[in-house]
Amino acid sequence: MKYLGLEISKLRAEAGISQKELAKDICTQSTISRIEAGEVYPAIDTLLKIALKLQVPVEYFIEMLFHKNVFKSEELINDIEFHLKEHNYQKVISIINSNQIDKDNIWLDLYCDYILNTARYYLKIISPKECIVNLKSILNYSNPTTIQFRFLQIKINNTIANVHGENGESQKCLFYYNKILKEHIHKNYSDYKIYKTLITVLFNKCKILYDLKEYDAALNTANQGIQKSKESSFMFLTGKFLYYKGQCLEKKVAPIDEIKKVYQQALFFFEFQDLPFYIQAINQNKKQFLR
Repeated sequence: MKYLGLEISKLRAEAGISQKELAKDICTQSTISRIEAGEVYPAIDTLLKIALKLQVPVEYFIEMLFHKNVFKSEELINDIEFHLKEHNYQKVISIINSNQIDKDNIWLDLYCDYILNTARYYLKIISPKECIVNLKSILNYSNPTTIQFRFLQIKINNTIANVHGENGESQKCLFYYNKILKEHIHKNYSDYKIYKTLITVLFNKCKILYDLKEYDAALNTANQGIQKSKESSFMFLTGKFLYYKGQCLEKKVAPIDEIKKVYQQALFFFEFQDLPFYIQAINQNKKQFLR
């Protein structure tokens, strides 16, 4: 009860909703409070409704009634994600291989399998083809509900697209980006973290379209990415979207003033986010538009 209550409380906080909002049409606020405090077990129908509102598979909560490794799992994931950002794939593999957490956590096993294949690909231990086959196997042979937790299926499809793109298979790459966006971009999710992933997919798609010289489509995707960034308040790629928008406008021979405005906005975001590489790049490559 303790672990279940703490996890429900954490997911509710991440979703940005109050106990009263979570309780609406499910039970009383005091019941939610007692569940989160670990004082009572929720009835199975109550647990199902809570899972639906928090957008997690009910199996995840049910698993927690049998396993006491929730916080250790979270620490493991955070450790892996940190080293992934640093591109320290050797360390990521070491962390996963030395993992001592109960192997009965099905979702964690899927996540580690996904990350392990990704790290091995970037270290050239496995070929691009092997990586894609392995990632597809995770998608095809996993419980459809479990693989949706924390939007793991989106992340796996995005990685498959990236591998195709990095190996010159642009159309296959676009197929997966479009598949993700078609299924998810227009939905309203209470877990706002999904929008960070979707914005990344939009940016990846924009780059591929630009490289394919499909400038109208790339421009539309850049504008979509800028708009979605504003709506979700995830502005981490806005400067790069604007940079690609400016390049598309150049290719389309748009008015100079329009191009200047876009590059100036891009530079503003690069400076605000303290991105020296991009500041230098735009100052050197687009200086004629920044005067």
